[in-house]
Amino acid sequence: MVRELSDLVVSDGALAVAVPAARVARLPEGRLRLPPDEAARIARYRLAQDRAEREAAHGLLRHLLGLRLGRDPAGLVLARDEDGRPFLPGSPGLDVNLSHGGGWVAVGLSWVGRIGVDVEGTARPVEWDRVAPVFLHPTELAAYRDLPADARPVRALEYWSVKEACLKATGEGLVAEPSSVRLTEDGTGWRLRRAGLSLRANSRVLSDGARFAWAVEKRAEVRVVVLD
Repeated sequence: MVRELSDLVVSDGALAVAVPAARVARLPEGRLRLPPDEAARIARYRLAQDRAEREAAHGLLRHLLGLRLGRDPAGLVLARDEDGRPFLPGSPGLDVNLSHGGGWVAVGLSWVGRIGVDVEGTARPVEWDRVAPVFLHPTELAAYRDLPADARPVRALEYWSVKEACLKATGEGLVAEPSSVRLTEDGTGWRLRRAGLSLRANSRVLSDGARFAWAVEKRAEVRVVVLD
């Protein structure tokens, strides 16, 4: 696992990575050990799976940062800005983001502007027809309702994950009203202008049906890697 991840380090541009949480747990313990404040924060989550996935996401992020910066991951202490986004003090040109869900963790690193990532599992059933009006823009909702019933869940999960990645890139998170966000299709991906940023976004279906999405500032070239 360490050898596979070491090949992902880039000197510039942006990187978006999705890995099963169980595989991250195979990294050496020293690379996964969290600072006391972050460990205490994660320990407050009620579900064991949430705690394990959050620990894996933070461990993967610090592992990749350690490889990129030539530093011991155990000594990297992340902080959070006023919007709750993680950052590494002393690295002003670096933007980071992370996500977890459905047994997966995702990490985004960018040296050329903002990045947001999201990963959503499919284990829990969702009544998409009921919740779609909550997070889809009216134009998107009309297009969604025109789809055959069996195509709607996949499209809805794509919208959801891409919007969350975009809103994490802007720093708004789900404090924003997702239904106020109108994505514009751009070839095989999406575009969004919001909060003073011009974003490009895309997503892919993972091996178990989960959805991995990423959003970067328009000028960033992003390398996307999935290890499953």
